[in-house]
Amino acid sequence: MDEISELQTYLYDLKGYLVVEDVLTPEEVARLKEAVDGTDLTNLPPSHRFGSAGGSAPTGPGFLAWGEPFVALMDHPLVMSVMRAQLGDCFRLDRIFGMHMRKGLPNGRLHSDYGASQPFSRAERGRYFLPPGHEALHGFGVAAWNLTDTGPEHGGLRVIPGSHNSHYKLPKAIRQDEYDDVVAIPEAPAGSVTFFSEALTHGTAAWHADHHRYTLLYKYCASQLSWSRTRVTAPEGAALTERQRLLLEEPAGAKWFFPSLFPEEEAEDARAASS
Repeated sequence: MDEISELQTYLYDLKGYLVVEDVLTPEEVARLKEAVDGTDLTNLPPSHRFGSAGGSAPTGPGFLAWGEPFVALMDHPLVMSVMRAQLGDCFRLDRIFGMHMRKGLPNGRLHSDYGASQPFSRAERGRYFLPPGHEALHGFGVAAWNLTDTGPEHGGLRVIPGSHNSHYKLPKAIRQDEYDDVVAIPEAPAGSVTFFSEALTHGTAAWHADHHRYTLLYKYCASQLSWSRTRVTAPEGAALTERQRLLLEEPAGAKWFFPSLFPEEEAEDARAASS
């Protein structure tokens, strides 16, 4: 699958997240999971993250160094199509990490990185807030690949649908899990990819399943943006495509200093517009 449907596009824009099933074959899932199992997942930090790079983690290749299948996911055709719709023709892979959970691990806190509920906004609870024009809102998007089943019965990602467009700060009752009627735990089986905006209020649901959670998160942003000073870098000796190389470039202004990731599509669009 290289594109999502008209209906899926609408639902992603409406809800702020979208699950697409059966994107990876069972063989592809097994190959990725085998590579993760070959690493040391003991003594993980409280965030349960592994293979991290960029963002709050150091500069480096992270789990991209674990083999070509991990590198290939960074510019999977479906991901590129969805991110192009959200971020435009010029965007970067800003940070990556994996999530590993065992039975009994509790909820992670609900949060959003942009919009009214981001930690440094000046929004006051109960008052309408319009983010200033100089602040990013939907310039960051996530592709989360599930290598094991997640969902209401198991745990995993939890979200507040539509919250990416909210003009009100997250109420304390919801943040403290005292009221959860608006919270959803999407059904996302192994082989699926879940897209969501970083402005969406999201977090981790307690893990109830006997099997472990393995999720790989690739976080993208518009080319002129960056979450932190650290970067995702190419694995040593990796033979990257031109698009993969661009995804790992430093932040820069779209089209001015950061070329399009889709030159052929742009040329075709230009021809269609002039005909």
